[in-house]
Amino acid sequence: MSKQNLQSIGSAINQFLKENRLEKKIDISSLHVNWQTIAGEMIANHTKRIFLKDTTLFLEVDSAELKNELHFLKDQLIKNVNHFLKKELVVQLVLI
Repeated sequence: MSKQNLQSIGSAINQFLKENRLEKKIDISSLHVNWQTIAGEMIANHTKRIFLKDTTLFLEVDSAELKNELHFLKDQLIKNVNHFLKKELVVQLVLI
């Protein structure tokens, strides 16, 4: 086998994920599993549902007071998500 045909395992996995359109599903799964680390314990404890549609993150919380506070923290939450995932996945955050 020539050196040109060799690639790292990581590169091969990344290529497989891209070709099979699995990257976003893995990112979403990682977002769910790590939500407490990303958003903090208090926000995570009050999060009822979280989902991603295109580049918009939808976040449902169980407290009207927290929802009001999160309006002021939208940009920071978006930064936290994108920083954690190491990509610009989320552009907008909608509180429901």
